[in-house]
Amino acid sequence: MSSSKQLIINCGASRVTAAVVSPGGGKLYIEKLVTEDLRYDFSRDDDWIRATGTALQALQKRHKLSGKASFIIPGSQVLTKTIRIPHVETAKRAQIIAFEAQQNIPYPLHEVVWDSQIIDDDGVETEVLFIACKANTIDDFCAEVSQAGFNVGSINAATILDYNAVQFAYPETDENLLLINIGARTTNLLFKNPDGFFVRNIQLGGNSLTQNIADSLGKSFAQAEDIKHKFFSGELDYSDDDSGAKLLTSCSESFIKRMGQEITRSVVNYRRQRKGAAPKQILLSGRGALLEGLSERLAASQKVEVAFFDPLQNVVLDGEIGLNSDSLRLEVSEIIGEAVQPMVADAAGVNLLPATVQKEMEFAGKRPFLMVAAILLALTPWPAYLGYKQLSANYSSAVQSVQSKIPPLQSRIAVISENAERADNLSESIQRVEGLVNSKANWIQFFAELQESLALTEDAWVEALRVVRENPDVGEPSYEVVLQGRMLVRETVNGTGAIDEEILSRRIRSLQSSFESSDFIVSSRSPNINWSSLRNGLNVLPFTINLVVDTSKPL
Repeated sequence: MSSSKQLIINCGASRVTAAVVSPGGGKLYIEKLVTEDLRYDFSRDDDWIRATGTALQALQKRHKLSGKASFIIPGSQVLTKTIRIPHVETAKRAQIIAFEAQQNIPYPLHEVVWDSQIIDDDGVETEVLFIACKANTIDDFCAEVSQAGFNVGSINAATILDYNAVQFAYPETDENLLLINIGARTTNLLFKNPDGFFVRNIQLGGNSLTQNIADSLGKSFAQAEDIKHKFFSGELDYSDDDSGAKLLTSCSESFIKRMGQEITRSVVNYRRQRKGAAPKQILLSGRGALLEGLSERLAASQKVEVAFFDPLQNVVLDGEIGLNSDSLRLEVSEIIGEAVQPMVADAAGVNLLPATVQKEMEFAGKRPFLMVAAILLALTPWPAYLGYKQLSANYSSAVQSVQSKIPPLQSRIAVISENAERADNLSESIQRVEGLVNSKANWIQFFAELQESLALTEDAWVEALRVVRENPDVGEPSYEVVLQGRMLVRETVNGTGAIDEEILSRRIRSLQSSFESSDFIVSSRSPNINWSSLRNGLNVLPFTINLVVDTSKPL
């Protein structure tokens, strides 16, 4: 594959679509486009990764696709949150995003892989789209990809790629519009306006209709999925008064009603949060958008024009691509959005591939070449040996031939040794970076526990915090966190105005005990209380607490 060509694989909830694309002259060329349906129980989300791996192996075997690729994972596998942070310089932005995100997601930050997309920045506040996926999901996904013969170049989220596709397909459109992409498990709503975009992912998709049919007919999910496709495609011929047809039609109307309610709720929420205008047009995408009656009901409920999104404008298809054109338009918007990121202004995109995994996969890709080089190196003496056996009469010339091959081999050995040393240095650097990442997560959790302890104690605050690190020549290093704070004094003795030092001491020791309950603290020293401050007539009591940090969980 030439350097201008790119392999993009969209791993959806119900099928995998792969495309070989290349830009040129302001257009996008799709030279190859193939799909593989996923075969698993769609009601079991945990089976998605295994089924995706099987489909990728089929792509590799049937269509001879392999090598480095950009991957897209569906919205059902990612967590999307819109958060607001203070406007700060770019170098500090990631740290602030991480802190704010930890307060808004249901998982510890170290258990997810995340990236962010800036939506708006007015100089005072920055609106950020936070996108995360569980780390074990990414690890398992990369393992399946590698086993299928591909290398992961990047992992993007389908949630935001339609924004790029809209800009590329309709570059002249500057009005407020809503793109509704109905997938198998979820529906992605993209609100585009002149200032940017806003996304919302709702847990309602084609599988919701399937489950409703399964419950109504008493069928398994797989059977209901088959009935759904045959009925709505016209393969099943029911009479108008058939009870089965009425039941399926009822399920369809119920789904359309729920979809309309969710979209109305999302539009109201968008206008309230962004203080923006209502969409003037609705574009439909995804195979679920073909459900009969959906577009008409949305047009009536939202009172705007509803049309199908055509992402193939400004796209040139290879003549051998034989997919149905209508179906094609509903399935490739995310792939086009990924491909045209360098071609549109203010493109949206994230990368959920951890740097450590990327280095490991790059090394794994080079491993076969290193093994071949080692085998060739090991086999090099054999021709000389066989020549010696066959040409014993010419022993002298054979020896000279062997000796002439030794210097190149020695230079190769030197290069291999140098590369091995460089690999060791890189491994040590990676371990140090991992330590810094873990320490960053520990600090965020420790500050959260510290804030909780102060809130429970009441009338207490911390004015200064410093870390004391000791690295003795013998034994493990020790860490202490020194907290300097103050406590507001309200207690008096029998209402006389005198200070009850016993009560204040007990409160500070209780605060100290609360600090010790942290997972990062093993013990603490007796608090240092400055009683002279109270005797001088001040209404606050200074104190100092030394906390000994657990060396297995350093800060």
